[in-house]
Amino acid sequence: MKGLDFIHSILAEIDIVVLKRLASGKYTLLGKVPGFYRELYPDDENGPCVEPWKHSDMLAFFLEDAEIFFSKNTEGQYSSSIWQEEGVDGDKALFAQAMVTSEGRAIILRLFHEEYIERVKILQKARENLLERRELKRDLQLYKKISRYDALTSLYNHATFIEILQAEAMNARNTGASLSLLIMDIDDFKRVNDTFGHLAGDAVLASFGKILQSHLRTGDIAARYGGEEFVILATNTSQDQAFRMAENLRKRIEDFKFPYTERTTVSIGCTAYQPPEDIRNFIQRADFAMYDAKRDGKNNIKIR
Repeated sequence: MKGLDFIHSILAEIDIVVLKRLASGKYTLLGKVPGFYRELYPDDENGPCVEPWKHSDMLAFFLEDAEIFFSKNTEGQYSSSIWQEEGVDGDKALFAQAMVTSEGRAIILRLFHEEYIERVKILQKARENLLERRELKRDLQLYKKISRYDALTSLYNHATFIEILQAEAMNARNTGASLSLLIMDIDDFKRVNDTFGHLAGDAVLASFGKILQSHLRTGDIAARYGGEEFVILATNTSQDQAFRMAENLRKRIEDFKFPYTERTTVSIGCTAYQPPEDIRNFIQRADFAMYDAKRDGKNNIKIR
C-alpha cells in the first residue's frame, strides 16, 4: 500500500486517519491513530476501532455510499459533507473521503479545526449567494419572458409589439425595406361574451391566437393589441403582398370552427409604412382601414 502509506505520512500531522479496505465492510488502520479518533470511536478488544461507523450514523451512511463507489472499480475519490460528531468541540468538524488508487481502496477521516471551518463557512456562504443570484437571474429572465407575452393567446402583448414596431420602422427608414401592418378586430365579439359567457370569449381569443401563430411567415410578428384586436407586422412585405396575406387569413378564420360559436369572422385594416413617418401615424392609418372594413359590412379587408 505504498500510495496510501505516502498519503498518510504527509497528512499525519493534521489529524487524519486512514482505514485500508480489506474486503466489503472490512478495514484495517494504517499508521499512528490520532487522539481525536480514539476519543470518538472507542477501542475494541484488538486495539483502535476499525468499524467507526458502528458509533456514527453519519459514517454508517457514508460507508454505504463508499461501498457502492468502491464496487465501480474506477480510480478517484468520493467525499462526504462536513459534519460534527457528539463530543466534538464546536470549533471542530469531520470529513470523510473514499479513495481508489492503483494501490488499493481506503476511507480517510480528517478532523478540521476552527480556521479551516471558518474558511469552509465563508466558501459555503459564497456558494449560497451565487446560487441565490443564479436563481434570481432565472426568475428575472422568466418574469421578463412572461411580461412580453399575452397569457391568454401566447402572442406578444401590446407593449412588446410597440417596442418591436419601433425597431422595424427604424430599420425600414435606414434600409428602405418594405414594412406592412395588419390590424384586425373580431366581428361581433361582444355578442359572443353576452351569449355564451366570458369563458367562451376567452376560448375564441385563444383559438384566434393559435390561428395567427400558424399563419405567420418567418420574420412576421403577431400580437394581441388589446381586447379582441390583433396585429400582424409583416416585414419585407409590400402593401399588395400584405393584402393577399390578409385575405388568406380572413378566409381561414371564416372557415375555422371555433369553440362555442363555431363561426367567427374578422375585419382587417391593411397599410404600408411610409418613411420617415412616426409609428403613431402608421398604426392610425391601419386602424382607420380596419374601421372602413367594419362599416362596409365586416368580414372584409380595407387598405389605406
